[in-house]
Amino acid sequence: MKKVFIILLTVVFAFTSTAVFAKEKPEAEEIIADLIFLRPLGLISFVFGTSVFIVSLPLAAVTKSTKQTGEVLVKDTFNYTFKRPIGEMESGL
Repeated sequence: MKKVFIILLTVVFAFTSTAVFAKEKPEAEEIIADLIFLRPLGLISFVFGTSVFIVSLPLAAVTKSTKQTGEVLVKDTFNYTFKRPIGEMESGL
């Protein structure tokens, strides 16, 4: 009886928690905040990250970590700024 109760409780929690995270479209406030604040900040971080990557490129080449450094400083900021859908604050790109 205890196992059945635990399994039933687990199933109920699994199905109720996914409904909280389901979101069809972003709210107007999220779109406005994204366009006014997050995109310009993303552009600034992309330019800054690219310049830091260029400066750190000799050291990254010596330590053979250019791919990892480029992904963190350039690719991730580029994807967040230019490829993320408008209004989606957290993207799994």
